[in-house]
Amino acid sequence: MKTVFLLLAACLCGLAAFAQTGLSGKVTDAKSGEPIIFASVALYQNGVLVAGTETDFDGNYSFSSIDTGVYEVEVSYVGYAKRRIDGVEATAGKANSLDIEISSAGVVLQEVVVTEYKVPMVTQDNTTSGSIITSDQIRNLPTRNIKSRAAKTSGLSGRKKNSGKEGKEASIRGSRSGATDYYIDGIRVRGELASERAGSSVTTSTLVPGIAAGQLTAGEWSDLDNWETWTELLEEDFLAYAQLWELAPQNRYAVEVKNAKGAPVANCRAKLINPAGKVAWETLTDNNGRAELWSAETALPLSIELEYEGLKARIDQPRPYLEAINQSRITAECQQNQSADVFLVVDATSSMADEIKYLKAELEDAMLRVERNLPGTELRTGALFYRDHQDAYLTRSSALSPTLDSTLAFIRQQDAGGGGDGPEAVEIALEEALEKQNWNPQASARLIFLILDAPPHQTAEIKKSLKQSIQRAAELGVKIIPVTGSGIGKSTEYLMKALAISTNGSYAFLTNHSGIGGGHIEPTAGPYDVLFLNDLMVRLILENVIMPPCPEEKSPELPSADTLNPALLAQVKCFPNPATGQFYLRLEEDFDRVAIRNLEG
Repeated sequence: MKTVFLLLAACLCGLAAFAQTGLSGKVTDAKSGEPIIFASVALYQNGVLVAGTETDFDGNYSFSSIDTGVYEVEVSYVGYAKRRIDGVEATAGKANSLDIEISSAGVVLQEVVVTEYKVPMVTQDNTTSGSIITSDQIRNLPTRNIKSRAAKTSGLSGRKKNSGKEGKEASIRGSRSGATDYYIDGIRVRGELASERAGSSVTTSTLVPGIAAGQLTAGEWSDLDNWETWTELLEEDFLAYAQLWELAPQNRYAVEVKNAKGAPVANCRAKLINPAGKVAWETLTDNNGRAELWSAETALPLSIELEYEGLKARIDQPRPYLEAINQSRITAECQQNQSADVFLVVDATSSMADEIKYLKAELEDAMLRVERNLPGTELRTGALFYRDHQDAYLTRSSALSPTLDSTLAFIRQQDAGGGGDGPEAVEIALEEALEKQNWNPQASARLIFLILDAPPHQTAEIKKSLKQSIQRAAELGVKIIPVTGSGIGKSTEYLMKALAISTNGSYAFLTNHSGIGGGHIEPTAGPYDVLFLNDLMVRLILENVIMPPCPEEKSPELPSADTLNPALLAQVKCFPNPATGQFYLRLEEDFDRVAIRNLEG
C-alpha cells in the first residue's frame, strides 16, 4: 500500500529555502484582449508541478516565494485551448513578468445537461423492490394513506397496525417492515426503522401535489472564503450599491476559539472593542469555533473579549483578517451534543409564482432529509411567508418547533399573490424572524434561509431597520443564508451578499439550468457547482450543525519527512500555497491513503 503522510502547516508545504523570487502576469483572450478571470495557472519544473493558482477579476495571477530557475507555465480555462510555455526564467532580484494570451478558436465544448433525479424502481445488485402507481390508480383508491398506496406494489404486503386508523403497514416480503422506504414523485418519505433508531415516532407527510423535489437548480458562493475578491468588488463593481444601501462589510476581524484539545468551542460570545472602549460588534462562535467581527472604523480595535460559561478571555490588539485569524484557547469540554434551529423566510408575492410551488417541494424534501440525517439531534424548524404593506397580509408564520410536520403543513398552505411594485417588506420579515422567534442560545447552528426575488424598499427607515436586523442576527449567532430567485438585479445581489457576509453566512442563488421560472442573472462569483436546491440546502444545514469530533489527547505522530519516499512526494502538490481557507491537492497518481494535518495535529 502506498501511504503518504503530509504535514500541511496552514497548507504551507515547506521546502528548504534557496534564493527565491516571484512570477506574475496577466491572462487575456487572444482575440479581444479581455482578461480571463479564474483561469487555472500551473507552474511546472522539469515536468513536476510546483505550484498552482487562479487569475483574479482582472485576469492577473501571481506566484510568490518560488525558487530561482527555469519553469514551464501552463494555462487552462473552459472553452479555451490549453497553452503551455516552456523555458520561463525566474531570476532573483527582479520582477519576473509573463503575460499570456489564450485562444478559444477551434474549441468545441461538450453539452452539459442537468437531469432530474428519478428514483430507480429496481436497482441491479440491490435488494430493493418497487413499481410505479399512477395518479389515476391513486385517485381510485378508497384511501389517501401512503402505506395503502404502496401496498398496490407487487412484492409488498399490508397488515393492520393500529386499530381504528386508516391504512396498513407496508412491508416487502422477506424483509423487515421498518426498512421500507416510500417515494412519491421522486421524494423520499421516511421508513419507520430510521425513526425508531432516532428515538422518535413515525411520521408521514402529504407532499406538494404534482411537484417533485430535485428540480430547481442552484449554486452557492462564500465571499468570506474569497475575501480579497470581495474587497476589490467593494472598491469597483459594488461601490455604487454599497453607497445605495449604506452597508459595506469591510473591516473584518476573524476569531477562532478552541479548547485545550484543539476542538472548536461553539457559542462562545465574542465582542470587538473599539478604540473608545465600546462594543463595536458582538456575536457567537459557530460549530467550527469561528466568528466574524466587524468594525465601522479603519482604526485598529483595542481587543476581542471572549466569554463562555462564565469563563473570560481577551485578545489584545487583534489583527485584521488579511493579516491573521485571531486565535484563543479556553478551558471547555468537547461539545458533542448537536441541535439546530432552521427558519425559512420566503417571499410570497406574485413575482414568486413561477417558482414557489417548486420551492415548497424543495423545502419539504430538504427538511425531511435533514431530520433523517441528524438522528438524536434536537432539530427545530419554522417558517415565515411575507408580502408587502398593501397586500392581504404582511407576514404569516409558524414558530420554531421540534415538530417538523407542523412546519411542513404550514408551508403547504402558502401560495404567491399580491406585491406588484417590485420591492417587498423584506425588513419586516427579517425583524419578525429575529425578534419573535425563541432562538436556542445553545444550538450548534441557528440558520435563516431568506428566499426572495425582490429587494426591500429603499427608504432611510428601512435601511436602518436592515442594519439593526444584521446586528441582531449577529448577537444571536444566527447566520443568514439568502437564496435569490429569478428577476433580481445586481443591487439586490449585493445586499444579499452583504447580509450573508455580516452574519457569517454564504450566498445561494437559483440558476437557469432547471429551465423553471424567469431568467436568473449570472452571479458575481467564481466557478461554482450547480446542484439541486434541496441537495444544496441539506449540505448547508448539515455542515453548519455537525460538531467536529473531539481530538484524541495526543495526535498520532507523523513520520519524519526524511523517511518519506521523495518520488511519491513529488506526485502530491498543494496550492494555493500558503492558504488560509479552501485549497487544492493535485495527485498525479492513485494513492490508497493521503493523511492531511495542520500544525495542531
